[in-house]
Amino acid sequence: MVVLLIGGRGFTRREGLRRLKERLDKEPGFEAVRYAPSRIRPRSVVADVDVEVFLGASFPRRTATVEVSWRPREGTDLQRIQWIDESVSLGWHKDGDHPTLGTTHFQIERDGQTVHEPGHIETAAPLAFLETCLDRLPRRLEETT
Repeated sequence: MVVLLIGGRGFTRREGLRRLKERLDKEPGFEAVRYAPSRIRPRSVVADVDVEVFLGASFPRRTATVEVSWRPREGTDLQRIQWIDESVSLGWHKDGDHPTLGTTHFQIERDGQTVHEPGHIETAAPLAFLETCLDRLPRRLEETT
């Protein structure tokens, strides 16, 4: 059973990150799930990824790192899911940096270029945001090969 936070209201950053870490601990291929910079001062959750286990298929890049951050704020929480491997860095950001693209934008960096596009994720719940990104991630990775 997956319990979803309904927005970040009522949760401290530490509690929200703890729940995100617990979820990533259960994701196939995600290993060494940890707090960054430390357990004492968590700012994000980071995991090493065995890409083929995560995707359930062969893939040209074998390892990656995923960083998940969530910060409760008045109005709209800041959320970020970022995938980094040897060829690409991509992710969904809910941070207000590109308001013309909507509440959330998708960002991909490769070959020295950064492209931003609408992210189309309107959920406020940190775990629902993470689930949506994990569901979309395999397709977005496939587009990078």
